[in-house]
Amino acid sequence: TPKKKETKKKFKLEPHDDQVFLDGNEVYVWIYDPVHFKTFVMGLILVIAVIAATLFPLWPAEMRVGVYYLSVGAGCFVASILLLAVARCILFLIIWLITGGRHHFWFLPNLTADVGFIDSFRPLYTHEYKGPKADLKKDEKSETKKQQKSDSEEKSDSEKKEDEEGKVGPGNHGTEGSGGERHSDTDSDRREDDRSQHSSGNGNDFEMITKEELEQQTDGDCEEEEEEENDGETPKSSHEKS
Repeated sequence: TPKKKETKKKFKLEPHDDQVFLDGNEVYVWIYDPVHFKTFVMGLILVIAVIAATLFPLWPAEMRVGVYYLSVGAGCFVASILLLAVARCILFLIIWLITGGRHHFWFLPNLTADVGFIDSFRPLYTHEYKGPKADLKKDEKSETKKQQKSDSEEKSDSEKKEDEEGKVGPGNHGTEGSGGERHSDTDSDRREDDRSQHSSGNGNDFEMITKEELEQQTDGDCEEEEEEENDGETPKSSHEKS
């Protein structure tokens, strides 16, 4: 019996107004999204704070005075931040007008930026110079970058040439090697000729002999002496027999 291929059925799920469970072969999904403990605690604290604020007239006198001073301090802090935001803009405009738009000085540049509370108070100030010298520096930087690019391109071209020479080089090295061997042979011949001429000029007739040649000559002389001795002994033995 051939095995049937198992095909996975695809179901389309759609939300329905009547959330009713019935016994059947239908497909359903149950989404469970519980409330996190942190959100529950925060909501409870918020409810308690609202109830406590509504019961403010019933608080003790010391607590009411403390809350008053806290509210005044918070208001002063917010007002100081707003005054700083206005003052930094005024300071920037004064410096910009005096220097003709060349110097851009910002006190607490991140005060109104979308950053954290601590990051909004750092850095303390920033200064930028936007004058003719700055334009010259930018031009010099661009020129140096262009020179570096041209140097890198020239280096790449020189490397390509060296690679091509290296590919062509091995055949030439062989010819140069054979020529060098020939030169070395001719040089050795010339040196031997010079030595022979020098010896003949001094009146001393001798030849340059290596150690191997000396050993071969000594071995040959020993063999000749042994042969002569053997030749001398054979006639004696013949005379004795006679």
